[in-house]
Amino acid sequence: MKRIVQSRPIDSPFVESISSVRFDTTGTTLMQPDGCWDIAIIKRGDDTMVLRTGLTTQPVVYEHEAGDEQLVISFKPHSFMPLMPGDIMRDEGVMLEKFGKAGFWIGTDVREIPTFENADVFVERLVRDGIVDSNELVASVVDGQPKAMTERTLQRHFLRTTGLTYKHFTLVQRAQKAVAMLQMGRPAVDVALALGFSDQAHMINSLKAIMGQTPKEIVRAGSGTLVGNFQ
Repeated sequence: MKRIVQSRPIDSPFVESISSVRFDTTGTTLMQPDGCWDIAIIKRGDDTMVLRTGLTTQPVVYEHEAGDEQLVISFKPHSFMPLMPGDIMRDEGVMLEKFGKAGFWIGTDVREIPTFENADVFVERLVRDGIVDSNELVASVVDGQPKAMTERTLQRHFLRTTGLTYKHFTLVQRAQKAVAMLQMGRPAVDVALALGFSDQAHMINSLKAIMGQTPKEIVRAGSGTLVGNFQ
């Protein structure tokens, strides 16, 4: 059983949200693709780890112990790290090397491990120093106001920034919308029709492949599934 201690949006064009999680029991949690990449601060006993993930394309079973705490900074898909771009980080998680008790390495830079309270300042400094950047072409597409570009340019920018083709990215987005609608109580057949699946069986297969659950399992799980990338 998990308990979300705090969760909040952040006033940043680079970040989707910040959340702080504490696990009350030992067990597993299904981490589902959400179209974001993360920096996660994981505290287990006296040990603190810093994990950098890329966008995920399939569910990951995350093992946790009672008392584990996690601070997760979820970055928007148009944000990227030039040193660890999306095409390298797709479906990957990398533990960043610690520096003393309160710092860690990103490339040749040492950063202080952020807290829930100062995570926005942490992100601002990453952007200021060029460690995190934004792809304006990808941002324009994700925001629904695409800039003029060829199909080849679109695919090249999406792959480099997110690690996904634009088509695959939209499949993940559609699966996310389906999960949200099912959890709101919409009948599966209505969700399939509303989101453009060819039929209900198509939606079931898509959700199973991307989210690791059928519509019935999604409804039954409810808020017990934690959506995120860290693995």
